[in-house]
Amino acid sequence: MANNTIVDNILAIPPVTRFFTLASVIACLGITTLGVFPQLFCNYFTLKLDFIQTYQAIKYKGYAEIFQTTSWTIIKFYKFLTSMIVPSGIMSPSKYTALMDIYFFYTFSNHLESYGGKFNGNFPDYLWYIILCGTFVQIASLFYNGVINDLPVFPHSCMLACVTYTWSRCNKNARINLMGMVPIKAYYLPLGNLLIELIIRGPSGLVDTAIGIICGYLYLCIQSNTLPIYNLLNGAYGESKTRSNDDARKVGVSSYVDYNRNFGGNTADFIGDSIYDRGYLKAPKFLYKFLGIRTNTSVRTTAFTHQKKEKVWKRDEKREHDPSSGNGTGYSWFGEESAFRGKGNRLGG
Repeated sequence: MANNTIVDNILAIPPVTRFFTLASVIACLGITTLGVFPQLFCNYFTLKLDFIQTYQAIKYKGYAEIFQTTSWTIIKFYKFLTSMIVPSGIMSPSKYTALMDIYFFYTFSNHLESYGGKFNGNFPDYLWYIILCGTFVQIASLFYNGVINDLPVFPHSCMLACVTYTWSRCNKNARINLMGMVPIKAYYLPLGNLLIELIIRGPSGLVDTAIGIICGYLYLCIQSNTLPIYNLLNGAYGESKTRSNDDARKVGVSSYVDYNRNFGGNTADFIGDSIYDRGYLKAPKFLYKFLGIRTNTSVRTTAFTHQKKEKVWKRDEKREHDPSSGNGTGYSWFGEESAFRGKGNRLGG
């Protein structure tokens, strides 16, 4: 029997990206056909209403009513997950924008999660990335609506901006076409998205994108083990943001750069990594065990991991070549034998 091409293509999508893509499509179908938007979406105002109802039940109702209202409020916490799969465009007159949001989320998420991307096909680590960033997004959206403004915040749009920002930081020198028209480097994609969302959706779109970028930046701070804001300063952690031609030839930079044109020339067009771009955040062991995956599939590193190894290597090299660095234990950097061995002749003999 011939293979089902559609099913095979779906199964070839990395698991986290596949879940979000299919779940978003199903959520959109449910909203447009069954009107289940209130059952899927939550924000500060819906949560506030639920807690007011719970408070009134506790104050004025009997035990049975209190138990029922409290239990239902707790059950509604599932909306923190389902609200992340509801695109903002599904509530607009033009539902086409919802499909575009799903497509862009699939594209950038797939590039991050798949082999050759930032997470190189590591399911637990990418799932941990989504969990952390999703938590940041929900907290930031609740804070914004509760303290700053009552503009509606769509967590799906925030997560799309977060994933896009993370991808752009990993592929700064990639050439892309913004909206298929304006050629820019991926480094400037978040700024382009801010402008586009402001034009299409107004201030609400600008807020969603800004929250997503901030949450993605906080993840990179945790990944690199650096302080937010401080790591943006020039010279922070003893590093300058000025890049030389040698930086463009280091192993591990974006494969989109044509290094042959950089040799001996000006590399002003090359964008190097900032201190908070470095490192790799590994998922906790309990998540690996829960998923039944071996924990040795990745290594946790920070922005300073390479520096520590380099310091140890330089120290060892100095001891190896410094004749005055011997010790009194008889240990030699040249092997198990003594660092100096005489010929056995008497002095003056």
